[in-house]
Amino acid sequence: MRVLAGAGATVRARMPFRPSLARVLLAAGVVAVADLLDAVVVWVVILQRSTVPRILQSIASGLLGRAAFAGGVGVEALGLVLHVCVALGWTLVFVGLLRVFPRLRGAVQSWPGAVLVGLAYGAVVWLLMDAVVLPLSRARVTPPTAPWFWIQLCTHPFVVGLPIVAILTGGLRTRTPGAVVRTAGTVGPV
Repeated sequence: MRVLAGAGATVRARMPFRPSLARVLLAAGVVAVADLLDAVVVWVVILQRSTVPRILQSIASGLLGRAAFAGGVGVEALGLVLHVCVALGWTLVFVGLLRVFPRLRGAVQSWPGAVLVGLAYGAVVWLLMDAVVLPLSRARVTPPTAPWFWIQLCTHPFVVGLPIVAILTGGLRTRTPGAVVRTAGTVGPV
């Protein structure tokens, strides 16, 4: 039986999306590390205006407010846990989007599509963080007039969107032409 790659991609786009728990946790972990490293590189290494503990206190300030900056290792640990939870939250949001929207599943079945979706998703994540999540927390919102707003908007596509999309949808990629598929005991090119 011969299976066409295009037909297989269409069928996969209509199937419900159920990533493994390992893929979800890996995506969230990679995003948490990449986003934190991004903040450290920008604020500690390049601008030399902060420290790693201060960045973690800043994250914890979303829950504790200004009091977080007077805290010690416990507050820093809370900031790290909150950071990982936010990364997991955005990963789960994308899982939900893939489950609900077959056209989105279809769009991420090729590497060019996955890259475009990842870049767009990362930008949207930052815009929603700044416009919705941070105002609902006790943390400071970054005004669009601040350079940090634009730095975040430029880096989130790469450190948040692309890893989430690439890791979660790696199993959705279409097969390469000439790949062999076994169905009902027969072998044929895809």
